[in-house]
Amino acid sequence: MRIYEEIIPLDSSFPFTISLYTLQQRENTKESFHWHSCFEITLVKAGTGIYYVNEKDYPVGPGDIVIFNQTEPHGWEVTSAAMQVLVAIFTIDFISERVGDFDYQYLKPFVDRGSNFRNLIKAGEPFCSDMSYLLNEIYREYNTKAVGYQFMIKSDILKLLTFLIRNFTDQNKSQELLTVKQTTVKRLEKAFIYMYNHYNEKITLDTVAGLCCMSPVYFSSSFRKATGSSFINYLTEIRVRHAQKLLQSKDMNVSDIALECGFRNIANFYRQYRRVTGHTPKESI
Repeated sequence: MRIYEEIIPLDSSFPFTISLYTLQQRENTKESFHWHSCFEITLVKAGTGIYYVNEKDYPVGPGDIVIFNQTEPHGWEVTSAAMQVLVAIFTIDFISERVGDFDYQYLKPFVDRGSNFRNLIKAGEPFCSDMSYLLNEIYREYNTKAVGYQFMIKSDILKLLTFLIRNFTDQNKSQELLTVKQTTVKRLEKAFIYMYNHYNEKITLDTVAGLCCMSPVYFSSSFRKATGSSFINYLTEIRVRHAQKLLQSKDMNVSDIALECGFRNIANFYRQYRRVTGHTPKESI
């Protein structure tokens, strides 16, 4: 299987694009996956096919919506005569100009993969028709470019992301528990930002706890409640996902990639990589 980075040029002042494509069977990418440093939301308008992502197959048809984050290699197979898709692509900067200021909640469905997360939202599921309507409205605004269209598009994207948040919220939990968790995540925001920006450096529990004005013990407890993971496992997964990205796109040896992503022990890198991904680094090349 070939995996490559697709470079998508976006205007830095408005890093967003939406396009309508008609995919033919001869363009199937089942054996050639791509990834890009953007978030993607795709609405299937007509036809049928299969999307491949994270070792899962998602059969799709009219009205279905597929979402990808900025590190997920994916491909597709058209199973009808053709498949028409509406594809919206944007970066973190589209949500906020500075990483330190963006509302983590908006991107949570892309970044935080809870137990109920799926890349596919089937037509007929809650909020799917609302999201489809918004994507069509965004496409209309993008093409007509009436006065203030950028504000209309951003407003609709934020609504759409809110539907995603609602779609991937565990409805079995009480609203009180969800509110507590959201408050905890907000308190940990500086730690998340620091981890994503400095994953390739040595990061200690004392450092991130201090950023949040917490003791290491209290931070560890709060972090696990908010994410369902320990601080070290969460940081390790960030590093592994970046290593996975480099293995698929850069001509670097495994040892250099391990160091580049913050691993100082190659044996530990192999062990953690297999734990997170289920296979070895060399199997990702």
